[in-house]
Amino acid sequence: MEAAAEGLDWKRFYILDMYNAGIYPFDHATKRHIDQKVDLVSGTKTHDYLDQLDKALKVAQSRFQPQLIVYNAGTDILDGDPLGNLNISHEGGVIRDEKVFRFAKEQNIPLLMLTSGGYMKSSARVIADSITNLSQKNLIQLGNQLG
Repeated sequence: MEAAAEGLDWKRFYILDMYNAGIYPFDHATKRHIDQKVDLVSGTKTHDYLDQLDKALKVAQSRFQPQLIVYNAGTDILDGDPLGNLNISHEGGVIRDEKVFRFAKEQNIPLLMLTSGGYMKSSARVIADSITNLSQKNLIQLGNQLG
């Protein structure tokens, strides 16, 4: 990462990262590029997680006006995940995605969602339910995009 990042103009990027500080990130060279760190503790519950997200989005909005949001929607936050060690409910994962998409839509910023993390079979159901919810809330449009 460090060699690839050398030539980047980091002022053009803003990285907001919410993570369990007890397990991530241990790559200190990479960590220094995170503009807004939201350190969570093992066992963080849904309500606290979503509250921290709301606060973080408000801070990000006041600090940076992006042309594109790349959203890494990891599901290792979910309760029972063997790596994430957080206690976010299925519904909490769906609400998290809705909050991020709503944030982007209200500012008319295009958003690219990447799914990642999540080391349980149930992660697929949360992702599917999230996509359905985003469509029902008119935050994304589903349909035949092939023409």
